[in-house]
Amino acid sequence: MALHKDEAIVLFKRAYGESDKIIRLFTLTSGKVAAIAKGGNKSQKRFMNTLEPFNHIKVEYFEKHGKGMVRLENADIVETNSGIETSLHRVCTASFFTEFVDRLTKERERHDSLFHTLKEILTKVKDAEFTFDDILYYQLKMLEILGYMPNFSACVYCGKEVVEDKKIYFSKERGGILCHKCYRYLPHKEYPKGVIPGLAAIKNMFNGSGFGSTLRNQGSEKFSVQEKTEGYRAFDKEMREIMEEFISFHLDVELKSYRVLKNIVF
Repeated sequence: MALHKDEAIVLFKRAYGESDKIIRLFTLTSGKVAAIAKGGNKSQKRFMNTLEPFNHIKVEYFEKHGKGMVRLENADIVETNSGIETSLHRVCTASFFTEFVDRLTKERERHDSLFHTLKEILTKVKDAEFTFDDILYYQLKMLEILGYMPNFSACVYCGKEVVEDKKIYFSKERGGILCHKCYRYLPHKEYPKGVIPGLAAIKNMFNGSGFGSTLRNQGSEKFSVQEKTEGYRAFDKEMREIMEEFISFHLDVELKSYRVLKNIVF
């Protein structure tokens, strides 16, 4: 039985019996790992407040032949989730991204970039409530890391590049845009001009302080505050629909935390 040492983010925990805990960890070097913490509900020495969701911890665990559930031996805090609990908005955001990682990754597949991205999200959400654009940005970034990124640049049927103002047809079945010639051959939805380029721009141009102030104010001096607000909401709704339908069709995933997050943020 080998002893392993690693960094991990706690994705999920639940009680098991009277004294144990079942933990799902996203580790730096081994990917997603299921673990049992013997005495985790009672131990004041090894696991005191360390196995809470969203915590970044250092762990030691034993495993048999690299398969099945591991036995957690020790866990020490690197960075706590303190700050996330201050608002339902932050809890739901953190829950959404940990569930996103949990559902879209397989056991024991290493994803260094995804680990660091999730750690970055959990650090930032402790200090600020994420906007619609923040959430979309990190969602797209994670999809790109995992190889599921939608194609926003070229027609997914003929392969030709599509100019910005012609990016109005999106096929969830093919996972990307269609040109003005090919759209008639495949199932698709037509979106207002600017929606698909706007979604791609959030991924490519996000500056860490809220991309909306750049994208949404272009040419907006002609409109009243009410008109701008209504326009932004419609724009957001269309982008959200693209992502929801794409993820549901291709990844066959329904995220419980997302239903709550929609009501709070969107």
